[in-house]
Amino acid sequence: MEASTTSKSYGDWRDSVNQSLHRIYCITIADAGIEEQFLINYWQSNETPVEFVAWFGNKFDLDPMPTLVRA
Repeated sequence: MEASTTSKSYGDWRDSVNQSLHRIYCITIADAGIEEQFLINYWQSNETPVEFVAWFGNKFDLDPMPTLVRA
């Protein structure tokens, strides 16, 4: 389980979101077109990076990369 975002700087939180998006969906924040203020709002609401990525993937019906393909 990840630490609360209140103990993570925004930059660290954003980097974790970007890494999770890339690992799970093979996209980046830029690829997804996520606006900075949108990310800041989620960070301020104390969502963990994993919770945000799960919500985002579900909302936009993204298909995760198959486990065997992940690096």
